[in-house]
Amino acid sequence: MATLLAVWAHVVTLTHAGALWRDEVGGVQFATLLPLGEMCRKLAYDSFPLFFPALVRVWSTLGLGGSDLGLRILGFLIGLGLLGGIWLNARLMRFGLPFISLGLLATNVTLVFWGDSLRAYGCGCTFILLTLGLLWRLAQAPGRTSFLLAALAATLSVQTLYQNAFLVLAACGAGGVVCARRRQWRTAALVLGVGLVAAISLVPYVPLIIEAQAWYKLAKIGFDAERVWSNLLLALGAPLHWLVWVWGGLLPLVFAVGWASLQERARPARVGSEDLPLFAVSALVAGTALFFVFLRASELVTAPWYFLPLMVFAAATMDAALADWCRQFRPWVLAFVAVMVCLPFPATLKLAKYRQTNIDLIADELQREAKPGDLILVSPFFLGITFDRYFKGPVAWTTLPPIDDHRFYRMDQVRNGLCSKPLLRSVLARMAHALASGHTLWMVGNWPPPQPGETVPPDLPDPPQPGQPFGFAESSQCTYAWERQAVHLIATRAAHAGVIPVQPATPVSEAEKVRLIRASGWRGEPEATPAPP
Repeated sequence: MATLLAVWAHVVTLTHAGALWRDEVGGVQFATLLPLGEMCRKLAYDSFPLFFPALVRVWSTLGLGGSDLGLRILGFLIGLGLLGGIWLNARLMRFGLPFISLGLLATNVTLVFWGDSLRAYGCGCTFILLTLGLLWRLAQAPGRTSFLLAALAATLSVQTLYQNAFLVLAACGAGGVVCARRRQWRTAALVLGVGLVAAISLVPYVPLIIEAQAWYKLAKIGFDAERVWSNLLLALGAPLHWLVWVWGGLLPLVFAVGWASLQERARPARVGSEDLPLFAVSALVAGTALFFVFLRASELVTAPWYFLPLMVFAAATMDAALADWCRQFRPWVLAFVAVMVCLPFPATLKLAKYRQTNIDLIADELQREAKPGDLILVSPFFLGITFDRYFKGPVAWTTLPPIDDHRFYRMDQVRNGLCSKPLLRSVLARMAHALASGHTLWMVGNWPPPQPGETVPPDLPDPPQPGQPFGFAESSQCTYAWERQAVHLIATRAAHAGVIPVQPATPVSEAEKVRLIRASGWRGEPEATPAPP
């Protein structure tokens, strides 16, 4: 029943998600618009290793990705595959029914909404589940087939999500500890060899990762512990905040079971089911610690969906650790699953009906209303990825700052334009010319109000000197200056300005919910208007 309710939630997400949002658009266009060789060479521009772009490319080559719905079906199937992975992992680890995993994950909105999103997280979560189960099978029954299957799952895991490398390391380390405790040194070597195979498969990405550091500094905020903790709680407590306490409440019980397993005297013998709690708790502790090492090393701005792999990994290991306890207290466990799935389910369905974006609706509105000679501004620059996919009108448009390639994230081009004062003056001149010429200025985005005490818009800072830090804070300051300069021109020069309501039938995710502003008329002498470039 829990699985059927989860499938229902995935169906609702499929039928209501609507158009692709910018991360999905960038990934799809990266996978489908570039020649295969160029796609492999430019993996530094994407957030994931090769597997997921290749999967989207194959899906589209088969003619199944020609529409948003066709692409959404791929995400839906991945979501169902993740549910199947939860069940298969329980079979591989031989504890039968995934009570804890289903209770924690079946109706978790983070998994339903973002796991089905056309990104690599759903696939990565499925593969890390299979890796965990197959590593345990290898520890129990070492052999060529079990080694190859575990190595394949581990390689697919790290080839789908970079952060999975840290979880694979944790799982291999836990398997090695259990085998070494039983003095099964050959089996321990095989388990650790799985991790080595996965690590070797990542070696070709090292130059790409180094290359990407030159421009991804713009997205680095450092390790903000408060932000990381807040997003983790949002991920665990979706859709109801009290669910966080359930995750936290299970941890003492899990650690107690693991500690009891560690206290038992281990005799030289094959790894058996009595070692499963120690394996699971060791993997949980190491995986959590290493995942936060990854977050610390990457220094990127976190979001709730970033924690999906850790959530799935933690739920599976808690399931394995408490397997015997679940068998002994089955009525209580069934009650746990019923409460954890049924109580949040109405809220899950409500949130599953959210659209991923409303930019496609704004693009439709502009295709009807905007006329040649008008100018459309899109800001921040990353919204241009979605807008470029859905706007097909004959009207000129630009992002702030202007960049040449809107197919996917081009942080290298953004870096070059963020601090360009001549480029800013050029855009302002185009805006003024459009208004003074009797045309309309359209603005797509969530334009910021002035800061307290701000009477004039801030100017762009000087371009950074070689070796000078220029990260997320500095890039945000530049983006704010671009937007405030544009808004100030509208406020002081446009005769009329207002928000155009574009109301979808269902709510829109805050990740990409923007407004459309229309400005027209000119207050001032036309001859004083700067000429456009």
